[in-house]
Amino acid sequence: MGSHGEGKFDLHQHYGALMGVPGAGGAIAGNPQLDCERRLAFMDAHGIAAAAIMPGHSYSAPRGLPDVVAINDGVHAYGALSPERFPALFGTVDPRHGRACLPEVDRLHSLGFKGVSWHHRMQGLPMDHPVMFDIVERMDALGLIAMCHCYAQGDFESPWRLRRLAERFPDTTFCALDAMTSFENLEQLAEVALTCGNVYIDLTSMLIGAQGIRWAIERVGAEKLVFGSNHYSMSPIHPVEALTAVDAAGCSTAETGAILGGNARRLLGL
Repeated sequence: MGSHGEGKFDLHQHYGALMGVPGAGGAIAGNPQLDCERRLAFMDAHGIAAAAIMPGHSYSAPRGLPDVVAINDGVHAYGALSPERFPALFGTVDPRHGRACLPEVDRLHSLGFKGVSWHHRMQGLPMDHPVMFDIVERMDALGLIAMCHCYAQGDFESPWRLRRLAERFPDTTFCALDAMTSFENLEQLAEVALTCGNVYIDLTSMLIGAQGIRWAIERVGAEKLVFGSNHYSMSPIHPVEALTAVDAAGCSTAETGAILGGNARRLLGL
């Protein structure tokens, strides 16, 4: 498999469990090496040269902020198991911790993380809660990317909430994850991306197929789309609906190259 400078780049993988969902996580704390081996086998099966890793966001944090710090440390250590295959890491901070989480944003930057990710419906506060403006303001100063899950009908993750952040911080890159979970969701996020040049649309959790890909290319351009698999820890090798949709969409060679790797590498500075 080639280096992270060529081939498919997966911008949306999770290290950790998806609590309560069989086959989407499982016990990983005792054997990250085994998890890495299984993840690389999944990537090789789909021709994915490299991936960005972020935490799972349905975590348990009985101690609060120290537990979130430990989650980020786990992602950092995991990336070191195969730095060529995992050249970009995203941490998280819990908006429920308020401004007390800002030092963790600074620490993530110092450790070389590319940005911060959230799944707000799992993390308890809306994407446009006032504390999020404080967090993204700090990220903006550090040049960090904001990875924001926008699952359809996610309430706390609605596209209009993302737009409020993106308009306030036009120099910060925002990736709208899980965008293609419904046509309505995609249409709303496309309008956000057209208005805000700093917003990109992720293909993960693809539910609308090749038709959604073609519509998005016509509406916002292939340069606004990024590929992700949504692979979780210890998951078996599984089909990737986003790859199936791109294959069936009749994209040009240039469009396919941009969507499946070129755009992500540009955003990450790789």
